[in-house]
Amino acid sequence: MSDYRPQQGAGRPLDWVNTTFLVVTPLVAFLGTAWYVWHHGVTWLEVANFVVMSSLTSLCITGGYHRYYSHKTYECSKPVQLFYLIFGAAAVENSVINWASDHRYHHRYVDQDADPYNILKGGLYAHMGWILFKDTRDQVRRFENIPDLQKDPLVMWQHRWYLWLVVVVTFALPTYIGLVQGRPVGGLLWGGFLRVVFVHHTTFFINSLAHLFGSKPYSLKDTARDSWVLAPLTFGEGYHNFHHKFQFDYRNGHRWWHFDVAKWFINVLKWTGQADRLKRTPEALILKARLEVQKELIAARVAASSASGRLWARLQPRLDAGSQRVVDAHQAWLAARAEYRHRAHDWAADARRQWQGKLAMHRADYEAALIRWRMTMRAMNRLPRPAA
Repeated sequence: MSDYRPQQGAGRPLDWVNTTFLVVTPLVAFLGTAWYVWHHGVTWLEVANFVVMSSLTSLCITGGYHRYYSHKTYECSKPVQLFYLIFGAAAVENSVINWASDHRYHHRYVDQDADPYNILKGGLYAHMGWILFKDTRDQVRRFENIPDLQKDPLVMWQHRWYLWLVVVVTFALPTYIGLVQGRPVGGLLWGGFLRVVFVHHTTFFINSLAHLFGSKPYSLKDTARDSWVLAPLTFGEGYHNFHHKFQFDYRNGHRWWHFDVAKWFINVLKWTGQADRLKRTPEALILKARLEVQKELIAARVAASSASGRLWARLQPRLDAGSQRVVDAHQAWLAARAEYRHRAHDWAADARRQWQGKLAMHRADYEAALIRWRMTMRAMNRLPRPAA
């Protein structure tokens, strides 16, 4: 693939279709829904319409458009793909061809001028401003980063029929659901307009807020940040620093306690035979990334302090040795645990007890190395912080 850098700078004409839609839908959603509720009240079906349609479309953006089509972090069955394409279109965020192409360029050129939603151009621009301008890129060269998707007949079917899918699933379906109670307008407002606006802006939060607020535990190379606050709003997309560091992992929240609905849904697909080849980043690489970031932060503090270069020359070997000690202890524990899980069923009870003791020893060694590392970090953190 050639080094194609799409033009995303200022001076492009406004896209009046996108601009009108992004302005009118919130007005209808909030003013229209408020007026309707004032005069007609609200029913359980209308709230359920909003919740279910929001969940389905958000899930198809996060689990489908993003983790399946844009990053190919797992494989899934044709019925699941069709589900992603139909309800992904209902999110009204463009066809998967356009969405995935923009997203792959975002990762390739993050924080550069060719990044379609470059946060360095401003939070509002990254949030939705970039959508308000016409895409003037050459269409053939623009899509050269998605040859795999262009060969997918289901994807191309969605691309051709995208507008009809929007009309039918985004607006006609929730209106029809409202007819169950004789309230089609309520169904259209709650399951259509209000839901579209909600899903739009929770998705846009990842392009804006997840590049502005939060922590950077895995990489300092770009603006992507982890935010547990954003995770519930975005079906798990809030762990954005992890995602930018390990973009081919099907999880964004890699810890079991991380709120990541898309991860849980993909796991269910795996258990039911509808998905396989789930890509996971090895624990050792995740740990190593965290340690490297912590060392980089200490290096920045030393550089910002009045300490001489000789101090860093003495500190760096100690930090390298300490982090390597953690990595080695962690790898030894993981190797022992893997061997135990693989062979324990063949061992007698005495052998299993001995290995359990060995596992406990490796775990204790790893925890001791971590404690020493954390004590070192606390000592280093007494140095002054570098200026922002």
